[in-house]
Amino acid sequence: MNEFLQELQSSARQVMQDAGTPAKHGATWPLMVELGWLLAPVPESLEGLGLGPEAVCVLQQELGRNLAEVPFISASLALDALCQGGADNADWIARFTCGDIATAALVDTQPGRQPISVAGVGEQATFSGQLDGVPGTEHASHVLVWDEQQTAVALLALDQGGIETQAQTSWDATQGISRINLQQATVEGGALLAQGEAAQDLIARLLNLRDMALAADALGGAAALLELTVEHLQTRQQFGRPLALFQSLKHRCADLKTDIAAAEALFNSTLSQACGDLGSADAIFAGQKAKSLACATYDWVAEESLQLHGGIGMASEYPCHLFLKRSMLSRHLGTGSGDYLLTIAEQFLASDEV
Repeated sequence: MNEFLQELQSSARQVMQDAGTPAKHGATWPLMVELGWLLAPVPESLEGLGLGPEAVCVLQQELGRNLAEVPFISASLALDALCQGGADNADWIARFTCGDIATAALVDTQPGRQPISVAGVGEQATFSGQLDGVPGTEHASHVLVWDEQQTAVALLALDQGGIETQAQTSWDATQGISRINLQQATVEGGALLAQGEAAQDLIARLLNLRDMALAADALGGAAALLELTVEHLQTRQQFGRPLALFQSLKHRCADLKTDIAAAEALFNSTLSQACGDLGSADAIFAGQKAKSLACATYDWVAEESLQLHGGIGMASEYPCHLFLKRSMLSRHLGTGSGDYLLTIAEQFLASDEV
């Protein structure tokens, strides 16, 4: 991580340290806009800070520490797609870095759901189907969408006819998600961002950025929860002394710290590789590995921390259950973790290094 990203991470942590858990949308999003966080990954040629997709991951890691209720990942996907169009999309980029929100689905099309299809060409193209796992729809003006065959990518205005938004039930109340039903929704009022091979390249890039950002969110949450757990063990007493002095509990915390460190090492080593050329096969595989390990680690840390907090672990007064719910949701966002594990296993078995 270069010095600019390190400074960005340090600044973001200072800003978020008093934001609470979870950090509310109403306070966090305006602050992010004011501080220019949405401009961080935008190229300098488009009036941004030029820190690239890595900045999205660095900022999401800090947001994950506070379980922030902001659709930063989905907004970053829309902004990245616009940035790939360069100066042609400068007006759109200015709009979505100054407070307006464009969202995007954080989960692949589910079995049994109607996949997205597109009819027509150009600005007259229409999209039909269902998008699942779309955060922030109550605040967003547009949604980023592409069809199942990856022939077109577009921003669609959410206030037009042919678009219906339904809140989805989620155990994680900090990450409000919705389903969007499209019935011949037109690009008019939005923007057609790519078609044909350009659309395929753009979608590959966006999916990898989604994976890396979800991995960052998981690592931020896992690290913050372990810190809370250690603090609890240092203050809670049993048999006249702090729980942190019991060797068995020390070992369990040390194991969790080691697991997080391993996941962070893999994430950091692949950050520049994956974000340098997000659409390449090597970068995509690196992103899949980082996301899979980060989410598995988050799951394990959340479950263990719940136990280490004892009877108060699931009490509403303590945030353990919030981290556990976010970790369980993160496992299913993007492409399912089970699918990634199969892909990773197949890649390793096919490698000459095995």
